[in-house]
Amino acid sequence: MPRAYKVFHLCAGDCGACAAEVWAAVEGTPELTWAPTPQVADVIALTGSIPATSRSALMTTYTTMLQGRLPVVVIGRCAIDGYPFGKGGIAALPDIEARRKVDGCPPLTDIVAEALMEAARQPRIIEA
Repeated sequence: MPRAYKVFHLCAGDCGACAAEVWAAVEGTPELTWAPTPQVADVIALTGSIPATSRSALMTTYTTMLQGRLPVVVIGRCAIDGYPFGKGGIAALPDIEARRKVDGCPPLTDIVAEALMEAARQPRIIEA
């Protein structure tokens, strides 16, 4: 059996529904496992509407640890554009590059799992 892809979940102000789907995807898919830190992850699962109060911290984390090193999969409608909580998500942060965007409120577990595996299979730009 090939090694499992390591997923690090980065929660940025979500209601919990998309986070639950990420957790169900990782726990229910033998090809996925948890990464204890972003440094050892193969892919980042980003959930949440990214409210204005957390944007600065997320951008610092992204630019210092993730940008160009790890694929980011944005999961859920609010993480994409902030809906229904207003303007937000990565639409408010154009510097964040998403390898995949998984729409839904919340998206289906199988779609989340496939998006995470697909993004993790693609080569990194810079090896960490």
